[in-house]
Amino acid sequence: MSTPVSVVGTIATASRLMKSVAKVAFCTFRVASNERRYDREKNQWVDGDTNWFTVNAFRTLAEHADRSFSKGDRVIISGRLRIRQWSNDGKTGTAVEIEADALGHDLRWGVSRFEKQIRSGAEHPAAPDEPGAVVGSADLARSPDASRAGAAESTSGENGPASTEAEAPSELLGEDGFLPAAA
Repeated sequence: MSTPVSVVGTIATASRLMKSVAKVAFCTFRVASNERRYDREKNQWVDGDTNWFTVNAFRTLAEHADRSFSKGDRVIISGRLRIRQWSNDGKTGTAVEIEADALGHDLRWGVSRFEKQIRSGAEHPAAPDEPGAVVGSADLARSPDASRAGAAESTSGENGPASTEAEAPSELLGEDGFLPAAA
């Protein structure tokens, strides 16, 4: 059984990205979440108890989380809570895990810039302008979001109509099918 939860907290460990035998990406990290409340008697804010969660993400969410987050980042996690008992060498305990459906930075503490990851190939049948569509490099220049993503700029040359200078040919894509991060 799983329970849907949303947690805001601080990443307490470096993320670990692994791949299964079937080459499915898996990322895990620990998050500390505590409440702050105002103590009227002391006339100040005080920290409550800290809750610790192990966050697990799979597939592209795992790859994106590993590339996006660092230890100390404030994050928002939405997923399914899983609580399980464990024992190892006579020791027992309770593991509290969140299988993440969505992850993001907590914008109360800073700013974040979204960078859409472009994959080559037609992995999804959705049209390029539909939510959740995977846009191939050939479609990038025609995408209405192309100029916002900084991937294609239209220029008008002496020898003809507008062209795209910064198309992302497949030979520029990394082994993982992503464009390299901008320096």
